[in-house]
Amino acid sequence: MKHLFFTLLVILFVSPVYSQTRKSSPATVDTVSGFPFFIFSEPSSEYEVVGKAMSFGNIINMSVDEKTELKQKAKTVVSKALERKEAGKTPEFDAILINLDSDKMQVIKFKNAVSTDATVSNCKDVPVYFFSKPVNDYETVATLPADYSNRAKRGLLFDKIRSMMKRTLEKEENGEIEHFDAVIINPDDLSETLIRFK
Repeated sequence: MKHLFFTLLVILFVSPVYSQTRKSSPATVDTVSGFPFFIFSEPSSEYEVVGKAMSFGNIINMSVDEKTELKQKAKTVVSKALERKEAGKTPEFDAILINLDSDKMQVIKFKNAVSTDATVSNCKDVPVYFFSKPVNDYETVATLPADYSNRAKRGLLFDKIRSMMKRTLEKEENGEIEHFDAVIINPDDLSETLIRFK
């Protein structure tokens, strides 16, 4: 009898959690100055890292620059990578791969054809489409302005996005917004489009 009671409790309390799991979708990344730009995502096709896109000093300078828009910063990354290629510091490359968490900006070469297909990364267990869009059909749940703490750990982009996701999840938990599967972040103003896959 006790075993049956325990099983019922598990069904009652665990099942709703499973029904709220978040779906994901493959992504197509944006191209910047003609190059696929992987940020908050990983290429689906096989590739190898062939060099750095920028020097560490350039990365730091760009990270703390609050005046330049993100799309312009993305163009700067590509132009700096091309400068390094012209100077013989990196070989030919196909795309840019950025890991915001570790502040790595790398140039990559695909094993086969150049591709914009990607798998997106999660932030706070939520798929985040940034400089990319989902392949699968979806509906919009809500659109939110950029909302992050001014005390975000370092004031850098990665910290702002983490802070935004924390606040968005709190809104969902409090019933202020409906359940959503993923977030598309607009690089122009960091506004969020919360989506649910069909």
